[in-house]
Amino acid sequence: MDEKEIPKEIDREKWGTLEGNSGNEGYSSKVQAVMNAWGAMPDYNWIDKGDVPLFNTAGTEDKTVPFDSSFVYHGFKYGPYSLYERCLSLGITTAWRPFYNTGHTLDNNKLKQDSCIKSMAAWLYTQLKINKGKNEEGVLRYEKDILVFDSLNLAENYTDNSIMFMGSSYIRLWKNIRQDIKYKDIIHRGFGDCNLGDVAYYVKRIVYPHNPKALFIYVGNDIVAGEKDKSPDQALELYKYIIKVIREKYPGIPITFLTISPSERRWAAWDKIQEANTLIKVFCKSDPNLFYIESGDKFLGTDGKPITTLYRDDKLHYNEEGYRVWGKNISKQVNKISKR
Repeated sequence: MDEKEIPKEIDREKWGTLEGNSGNEGYSSKVQAVMNAWGAMPDYNWIDKGDVPLFNTAGTEDKTVPFDSSFVYHGFKYGPYSLYERCLSLGITTAWRPFYNTGHTLDNNKLKQDSCIKSMAAWLYTQLKINKGKNEEGVLRYEKDILVFDSLNLAENYTDNSIMFMGSSYIRLWKNIRQDIKYKDIIHRGFGDCNLGDVAYYVKRIVYPHNPKALFIYVGNDIVAGEKDKSPDQALELYKYIIKVIREKYPGIPITFLTISPSERRWAAWDKIQEANTLIKVFCKSDPNLFYIESGDKFLGTDGKPITTLYRDDKLHYNEEGYRVWGKNISKQVNKISKR
């Protein structure tokens, strides 16, 4: 805050103390979220499980303060992206708003700074609406599901030709996946109604015990026409992080993004879902071992709306016929990618 922005009634000598309101009526030190604009830390190990949400933003060409950990500024090594990664690894709610080809303080560009503030405000709104106390919700709600996967890893044997399908309920509910795709050796790892943040937290436990020839990912719960929706660019950054973690162990494995499906239940968010699909598809084109398979048009009728006969009564998930349509559409590409 600039000097002129501090309200006159604030006792600045007490501001920031820990008794609850810093000695200032109406102002609290009980932080509910942290907004980090191009700030770096000498150490990030103080960030721990259960901490409040953290929003991070910076220019990726910042030569003054590192946006990642590529250099040190007066002892400050870990920039916004490093803090973002730390939060994801611990299951802490977080966001990363990068400004590519942009320097420190976003080049003092008012348009970029205004865009940054809008992103902050939109994210902060979701946290004020949905943020709860420690252990009330979060990634740990799926710990039991992942423990089941841990057990399956010990009980099941997979061939050198195995491929993995990982993701949310669209994968979890696909009981006839091997028949529909016409591929026998599938490691089937769908859990709950997970979002990309959940996958980011558990991806090592899910993928690292295996050596699949190829990996296919479907996660469709980040944009659902709800108050806690992520923005399309946040979905992209989460997907990038997941790919980065997978690449740490499997640098050349083919990874395929299965585009998010339309549905009647989430039709109000379809435009934003399509935007997220497009952003991730463009990202996939940047790497010869990243792929995407588009299926959305197979589930839209001549009126441009979801074909209701392909969905369950919940108007969200595919029924058996819907899965057959999905399997038929992706089968050829799955087999082609898996033979690379």
